Amino acid sequence: MKRTHQLSSGQPLTMQTLRAHGVDVERILSELVSDPASCGVLLTGSLAAGNGTPSSDVDLMVLVPHRTSLISTKEGVRFKNSRFSEALQYCDGIEVNIELAERSRVAEIMTWMTAIAPALYKPSELKFIPIIDGPELRFLHRLRVGLPLMNPSLVASWRDEFLVELLPTYLTVRHFMEVHEYLEDAISHRAISEESSRHVARIAVEEALVSILAALGVTSAARKWLLIESRKAMTTAGEEDRGLLEEGLLLHADCATGPLGGCLTRIEALHQRMAQRMSAEPELARAVEFLQGSIDYVLEHQG
Repeated sequence: MKRTHQLSSGQPLTMQTLRAHGVDVERILSELVSDPASCGVLLTGSLAAGNGTPSSDVDLMVLVPHRTSLISTKEGVRFKNSRFSEALQYCDGIEVNIELAERSRVAEIMTWMTAIAPALYKPSELKFIPIIDGPELRFLHRLRVGLPLMNPSLVASWRDEFLVELLPTYLTVRHFMEVHEYLEDAISHRAISEESSRHVARIAVEEALVSILAALGVTSAARKWLLIESRKAMTTAGEEDRGLLEEGLLLHADCATGPLGGCLTRIEALHQRMAQRMSAEPELARAVEFLQGSIDYVLEHQG
């Protein structure tokens, strides 16, 4: 039976702290991989982010550097997707979710991140930009922000090799472009179905919020928590970023029932404000300047 814990009480979260509360990471690892000493382990999820509760699950990510065979065990449930293996265990009533990333199975993600670099620093040389979503994006986010528990030097090495510090910039630029793409779709849908146009317009606003948050270093903005993350970020953001987030939140609500034409014009204006804000950042300016050259704003001169 699942029970609560005191891991969110503000004490440092270490291997020893987890063990004292019934979560023995070394024991868990010994049941999952044949060579625990070669692995890196990170605490991820809400506990690592500092917003956990007494009922939060313990989320672990295990970095497996070699083709280590997974050990069969009667405890928990294990399954694989295309790249990751996952296990669920209960340690003294505490739910522990484990994601195992084997190096050979995630190597392609490293290749993608290497390909992304020109899009950020030399966009004129860009041949393609990989679209990273789902488990792969979650892996990069967790690797970037997770709390190392075991073999921190191995964790640091993976972070360097997977270029995880590019993740905020990548998400900022990618979703910035998607705002315009969805806005164009919303405009074209308007003649066919206002309901459809409103739906697509709200997606454009969500893309804007994801981009703004990424520029602030927030790479965990899952869609179901997007509005909450945006409101949370407003409490610490500077005046300009706070204004962008506030307008995005207002637009997200207004696109449901407000005048559609006005909403579309405001989305375009928000996009332009985002471009101005991003251009002030040296690591974003070149990419934004290049990408803006391919954008044709269609509403700004309409009455």
